[in-house]
Amino acid sequence: MTVLSPRMPYALKEWPRMKAAAESAGFLVIGLRDPRVPDGEWAAAVQAAGQPELIQLPKIDETYAATLGALNHAPASLVTCCGKTHPWPILGVMPTATWLTVLRARVAQLGCSGCC
Repeated sequence: MTVLSPRMPYALKEWPRMKAAAESAGFLVIGLRDPRVPDGEWAAAVQAAGQPELIQLPKIDETYAATLGALNHAPASLVTCCGKTHPWPILGVMPTATWLTVLRARVAQLGCSGCC
């Protein structure tokens, strides 16, 4: 699960690449938007980013996101596997190889072995 916000300049720009890389590596990717961003601001940002398909991205529940630490930076990604969510969000945009390494490390730290 990744929480996106247009208030972090690279979050929307890099999202297609990061999402595609994670999906290619076998991860199920769920994008959600920062609930503190008003609808009009969100719509304008996704249009400006050339990603109108993101207009329908659902908002994450603000209380839940705050509990997970997913509202401090965007993108903020959380890895869930075998019914467990890693307690440390992955914050920010990173090169593809690093992104995949961190995702895989989170899965390993959760102790998952092929269940997800």
